[in-house]
Amino acid sequence: MYSRKSFDKKTQLLSELVVKLNEVLSTENASLDRIISRIDQTPIQEAKPRLKQHLKETNIQKSRLKRIIIRLGGKPTDVKADLSLPFMSAAMPMGNNLPKNVKSNTEDNGLEDSVPEEYELVEMKRDFALKHDELVAYESLIRQMQMTDMPRQDESISLLEKSMHEEELMVYWYKMHTPLILDNLWPKMIHTSVRRGQNFLLNHISSKIPLIIIYADLVGSTKMSMTLPVENLVTIIRAFAHQMSHVVDSHGGYVLKYAGDGVISFFPDCVNNKKKYHASDMSVQCGKSMINAVKEEINTILHKIYRYPELFPKIGIDAGENAIVQFGYDQHSPIDILGYSMNIASKITSLTGANKVSIGGNVYESLDRKLQREFHELSISDGRWKYINYGTDKLYKVYTLNS
Repeated sequence: MYSRKSFDKKTQLLSELVVKLNEVLSTENASLDRIISRIDQTPIQEAKPRLKQHLKETNIQKSRLKRIIIRLGGKPTDVKADLSLPFMSAAMPMGNNLPKNVKSNTEDNGLEDSVPEEYELVEMKRDFALKHDELVAYESLIRQMQMTDMPRQDESISLLEKSMHEEELMVYWYKMHTPLILDNLWPKMIHTSVRRGQNFLLNHISSKIPLIIIYADLVGSTKMSMTLPVENLVTIIRAFAHQMSHVVDSHGGYVLKYAGDGVISFFPDCVNNKKKYHASDMSVQCGKSMINAVKEEINTILHKIYRYPELFPKIGIDAGENAIVQFGYDQHSPIDILGYSMNIASKITSLTGANKVSIGGNVYESLDRKLQREFHELSISDGRWKYINYGTDKLYKVYTLNS
């Protein structure tokens, strides 16, 4: 009776192992297609030779997995895993994933020019995440194989360890080359975001227009500047500025400029009530997406994998009339925004806590009622807030997102 149970248990364990091996094989099947596509599409010339090398390694990894599966009496799968699922995030709408209303808005203002660089950065991060997931899968597979009594166990484990080592080297390559790739892509991406904002403001020089201003800042950046190696600090600020710019662009807003660790952006407001509500709602959704983007994108890569400090953003938003000023007489001279709401948005940001969005009363009053319920009035009791609502001559109210 005991030997029969042992036999059944061993058969079950081997069957489970074959299933796990085929899961990893399905990933490698899909990886081949992805690597071929990446070799063809990436604008980063330094990446092509390494991808070609890994293409050969992936073919060998497939052969190893098939050999082990057949040895265990299983049938190697031809299925290809869906590699798009693990990495995509609601914080990063991209290309065809943009909402239709945002997509048409951004295309009208030149955002399509930024797609190749943005696309490459998203694909590069996805490549890294997929390689990291494959490495974890091989580690798990080896542990399971070590605990399973099977024919030619040591030889099979050795084959998987070779594949795992190749994945380790690929992950290491991404770690070492990511800063260089960012340096390649950074100027074009940032220039495109700021250019969109400047192009919009160019049509409103020497006039006053209603705008919603968004300040995105980092908590503790001064301490980081004093304690981190400068190359780490630069990587953090660049990653933060890029991610915030991408969120603004994807919500139909405009980047005005970068100030230290801060990103200042704006949404055109409107006197028409219906559109005004939409602009206010969209600016708040943008602020919330900024928080999520840092949590889900930047911290996932820089903090969890590269061991950089965890980042905590804070977002301040206000609305009002602003003067559009061009500093110079040439069409390409820089254009800036001057106004009470610019100053108030900055002050609101200084009062805001980590991973929070705070808004001025003008924005709050223009929100959809459902969105208003996500905020509560910020109590400021130490005299730090002395800004007046010029419509009522009372203290200007500030609201912050509920926990």
